[in-house]
Amino acid sequence: MITNRIENMVKSITLITWLFMFSVLSITSCNYKPGNSSVEGKMIGVKIYDHNKDFESLINDWKDMGINTVFTSLQLFSDKKFRTITRENEITSFIILPIFYNREALQENPDLYAITKNGKQAKDDWVTFVCPSREEYRKCIIDSIKTIIKELDPDGISLDFIRYFVFWEKIYPDRTFESLPNTCFDSTCINKFQEETKINIPDSLKTENNIYEWIKANCLYEWVEWKCELITSLIAEISKEAKSLKPGILINVHAVPWRHDDFNGAIKTVAGQNFSEISDYVDYLSPMTYAHMVKREPSWIHSVTNDIYDQVSCKIIPSIQVNKAYLDTELTLEEFRESLQKALAPPSDGVVFWSWEQLSNEPAKKQVVKDLIIYK
Repeated sequence: MITNRIENMVKSITLITWLFMFSVLSITSCNYKPGNSSVEGKMIGVKIYDHNKDFESLINDWKDMGINTVFTSLQLFSDKKFRTITRENEITSFIILPIFYNREALQENPDLYAITKNGKQAKDDWVTFVCPSREEYRKCIIDSIKTIIKELDPDGISLDFIRYFVFWEKIYPDRTFESLPNTCFDSTCINKFQEETKINIPDSLKTENNIYEWIKANCLYEWVEWKCELITSLIAEISKEAKSLKPGILINVHAVPWRHDDFNGAIKTVAGQNFSEISDYVDYLSPMTYAHMVKREPSWIHSVTNDIYDQVSCKIIPSIQVNKAYLDTELTLEEFRESLQKALAPPSDGVVFWSWEQLSNEPAKKQVVKDLIIYK
């Protein structure tokens, strides 16, 4: 019964869930890295989660702004009219799929929760995470994705929340490594880690925090490698199954926007995303470079893009925000303009806007997009 509920996760996920998704990708081969300085040939994408069914006006707006790719919720892409009109107008379409963020599954089976180093369920505000080592859950995710590809035939899939738990959207530059959450310390993960690495954690350690401290002091490298492999292996399996069904399908992974040395290497130690290994199995990596949200300057967007580019063999497509989120301060027109300029700078191969619902209500920012994409 639990298996059936998990298998239905992707199809039943609510619009509220999708409103928190972030990301972007591009179209072409993983091994080609041009670092093109021109906007021509680049992915110009936008995320959209719902619409009022006036799809013709929507497509016309996108064409006027040079948008050639859309990243949609499963709910919207399930609309046949939407699928048809995007294909007729040669708009490349990706379905955004959450992986370890699954509120419905966790509500029905709290035992699936990842556990933090403090012995708490992995949740912070709206962010809730499934333990990444649960084999049954991983299998059901793969089966669900295969069903989606067979039934809806998207141009690509965009894997979101395929990492370990952290509410990175509220992690600001002054944070320390020790202040960040670390997972997963449930019995499934600890037992699997010991079995696969042949490392024995002392039985005398009874709390998650004690186990965390022991691992940090005695086998941190092995622990981090093992965590990253859990994430990479699932990406590899999804990619393999997806491409066996549709050889030309494009695969993107949403990347936590941390450089390799940010927060003492937390991109691997905390998030479990090893970009160099992940890039072997995907067409794109898309750092969610929401500079205003995380209290960074627009120049940081280019810095993140450069840092990841140096680690991987695939294209990098940064995603930028259109309006403020989590902070009271406004994202000004000039800040948006500079963010877009930095996102498009080489070695980036495009940009995606989060989100259309926000951009469509900002005429001045839409004009900025036209100025930098169409009239440049």
